[in-house]
Amino acid sequence: MGVPVAVLAVAPVFAVVGTAPAQAAPSGPGVAVNFTCTGQTYAGEDLPEVTVSARAGVRAAKGQAQTSWRGVARFSSIECKPV
Repeated sequence: MGVPVAVLAVAPVFAVVGTAPAQAAPSGPGVAVNFTCTGQTYAGEDLPEVTVSARAGVRAAKGQAQTSWRGVARFSSIECKPV
């Protein structure tokens, strides 16, 4: 065989240590992301900036921002950026 038993016993430890950082930052579908959104009323007045958390991307964040402004925002004027 030629490979010392000690090398075989240590090899799995390096495999586990090498994969730990990849699991530290969860991302993907179902993970909430914070967005900062701005928008305007139908009359063209600027609304105060809001921060919302959305799991389904920018469109979901826009919907939550519009709800935060109680429906007075023109949806096409809402701009959301990840924080």
